[in-house]
Amino acid sequence: MKPVTLLSLLGGLSIGIGVASAPAVAASQGEVVALLQKADETRNNDPKAFISLLDRVASLEADLKPAQRDYLRLLQAYQHSYRGRYDLAIKDAAILFKQVTEPNLKFRAGILLANNAAITRDYSLGLRYLSEALDLDDGQIDAANRNDGFLVASVLYNQLGQYSLGQHYAERVMAREPTAKNRCVARHLRVEALYGLGSWAKDDLEVKEAIADCSSQKDVIAANLLRGNYARHLATQGKITEAVALLEQNLSEVEATGYPRLIGEMHGLLAEYRLIQGDISTAEAHARAALAKGGDGNFSLPLVTAHKVLYEAALRNGDVSAALEQYRRYAEADKARLDEIKAREFAFQLSRQELQQKNQAIELLQKQNEVLKLQQEVSQASARNTQLLLALLVMVLAAIGYWAYKIKRVQMMFRRQAEMDGLTGLSNRRHFRHNAEALLQRCAGAGRESSLVLLDLDHFKHINDRHGHAVGDWVLQQVAVAIQAACREGDVCGRLGGEEFAILSCGSDMEAARRIAQRCSEHLAAIDTSVIGRPVTASFGCTTSARSGYAFESMFAHADAAMYQAKAGGRDRVRAYGEGGVGPATVLELVRS
Repeated sequence: MKPVTLLSLLGGLSIGIGVASAPAVAASQGEVVALLQKADETRNNDPKAFISLLDRVASLEADLKPAQRDYLRLLQAYQHSYRGRYDLAIKDAAILFKQVTEPNLKFRAGILLANNAAITRDYSLGLRYLSEALDLDDGQIDAANRNDGFLVASVLYNQLGQYSLGQHYAERVMAREPTAKNRCVARHLRVEALYGLGSWAKDDLEVKEAIADCSSQKDVIAANLLRGNYARHLATQGKITEAVALLEQNLSEVEATGYPRLIGEMHGLLAEYRLIQGDISTAEAHARAALAKGGDGNFSLPLVTAHKVLYEAALRNGDVSAALEQYRRYAEADKARLDEIKAREFAFQLSRQELQQKNQAIELLQKQNEVLKLQQEVSQASARNTQLLLALLVMVLAAIGYWAYKIKRVQMMFRRQAEMDGLTGLSNRRHFRHNAEALLQRCAGAGRESSLVLLDLDHFKHINDRHGHAVGDWVLQQVAVAIQAACREGDVCGRLGGEEFAILSCGSDMEAARRIAQRCSEHLAAIDTSVIGRPVTASFGCTTSARSGYAFESMFAHADAAMYQAKAGGRDRVRAYGEGGVGPATVLELVRS
């Protein structure tokens, strides 16, 4: 049973919407400000107090200022999430994100929506709003809110099963001097990512310290999610009794949160482990509690587990009728977890591809039959003609074949000249774009991510000016060899002109693009440059279809912008689009042995 990431992991977010700093023009306004702030501070630590405070503010809604009313709507969206009404939370957050102009409130609405979309498995929606939120001006977003954006990124990538990226964003928060609340959440997400990667933490002490940290912050949800991960780890080691004791010891605290997903997860784990212990009645009780208290989302893994436990318990009790009913519900719940739309899309694409291949095979057979018929007719005609006619026919056929061969050779030569760069042997700009667009269409049709890496040699003009164009041409040829060596099978590479080159790769995310750039840099560094007295380096710009779409123009423009950011940042480095400069950024310094 894999971990479930909950929206309530996000700690209290700082917000600069002018509510707290506005002078109280009347006693009621001062009360409203205090209530809003108190509600925001307690929404994770004391859910019941949070709901009570919101009700009090809502009763004063007629007297609220516009900024205060928006703040209330944001907190009410959080309330929907705590009650398992993710559809309402997403709807309200989307309206806020579209309507409000205050940066911090807009940012919070965006990451709230992204996190709820992750919970409901609408990943495309979640990634879109997360990207839009993270693209907001860094200078106007509080540092704590920006950290929360990284936490949501970690949540979303963990939900997608991209645990390496989830670990990366969690560790980014931990490295940015976070608040105690955010540190707690980041530690939980890191443990969850490590569990998903199968590498766990360095030792149990690290996880226990994280639990203690979250407990000291009174973040009972994060603390108990950590306990859930720890219980899973204990179970994988065969320590079922310890896992059950850990979960049951804190079950009352979990239920006091009123949070359906957390309650459902804890009861689901207990149901699973109690069944393993052979305590069927207790396992059934926990399974029914998971169904009753775990929310109504049919995508929920705890609900799937609960139906499975009830099915297996009924089998052990000999109740075949109940077992069949629970198995039916289990099968339905498990099926509901799949992304039906994407599955249909994939099946349609696969079916269309298979049909196309079948039609091509039939067409090829028809052409082969036509060739065989023509050969038979020629054979029959030849038998009726004299030896002279046969000889003449042979001569004509030979001449046709010879000229067809000559024409084909010339065509191939012209085509190669039109498509290839004469100096390096790589595809020229026009041919590279043609191949790249075709590859992007295939990647898009198959639902595979693709990446584009642009590189521009550093200080190449100095080489030409100091050593002459002959040496410069030699350097370009060596660079072409290095780039081809760094490419993966199926990658498309080319020289775009001058000292600029490009690599398009299908089935690779941003991390893979960086690795390609790193290999290029290492191969460039390996070139024997004693003739010019300095190493050959390049500035790299990367993007992926997940960030730029599958249109070649947009991917090229974004990679080009990132490449110029790399040059502006000092050259000999990699810049990824959407992570700083052109978006929030990370510059990867090239490391060589």
